[in-house]
Amino acid sequence: MGNGIVEVRIVSCTLGTSGVVFAHMEHVAYDPAGRVHTFCHSVRDKWHVMGVTQGAGLSLQWFRNQLAPGAEYDALTAEAATAPAGAQGLFWLPYLMGERTPHLDATARGGWIGITARHQRADLIRAIIEGVSYSQRDCLDIVEELGVPVASVRASGGGARSPFWRQLLADIFNKKVVTLETQEGSAYGAALLALAGTGEYASVPEVCRATIREVDFDCAATGRSCVLRQGVSGVSGTVPRSKIRVRNAGRALGCGKRLVRSAPFRSRLGKLS
Repeated sequence: MGNGIVEVRIVSCTLGTSGVVFAHMEHVAYDPAGRVHTFCHSVRDKWHVMGVTQGAGLSLQWFRNQLAPGAEYDALTAEAATAPAGAQGLFWLPYLMGERTPHLDATARGGWIGITARHQRADLIRAIIEGVSYSQRDCLDIVEELGVPVASVRASGGGARSPFWRQLLADIFNKKVVTLETQEGSAYGAALLALAGTGEYASVPEVCRATIREVDFDCAATGRSCVLRQGVSGVSGTVPRSKIRVRNAGRALGCGKRLVRSAPFRSRLGKLS
């Protein structure tokens, strides 16, 4: 609501402690495997679907608290930007608290896959940001599988304050990524609901159209608008498929064979090419 996701073709990606991809649906649809969650919308007679990465910003917070105490998040993302796309074949699974999407599994476990002696701290950080972003792409893919059209993504939350991370999302999602004038999120949405509920506006979509504004911004590292596409040169770049070798990754982390064999997990690895 606070991001104005009250019509089709626009979804939100909120990168807080958890990461949430949220989409409006005109007609109800459910994922049979329960990988995403369908609920009634605040818009009358409409629905919404959401996918959740449990350890989104939490992954970077864990790294800072345990391995870089006192470091500023801006400094960490700037360091990550110095590493090559794909972090030299290093892959992060953000399952620090089990997982909801796409693996509804409380026993899923996280970690770096493919670490070698050549990897530096910048690679570790970049792998975390990439891993979280691809997990959010898993959410987006399932939303689209349910027939929800997606033209653009509104990024919000602490992670979206980083130009580097926004650029990475644009490349990985292969969608237009924008941000909003206000980043208040839930509190702002509650206020907008109150305006509609008291009759100041005729409906929830009307109050959102009147008050929520997308803004343009530039990526500090490139000087370009962050509406780029997957695979363009720049902050993110491309990663040869041969660089990613994480067979049996889930088994190595105790997640079970089904994690590695599942289509979304295999698909996520393939999309790094």
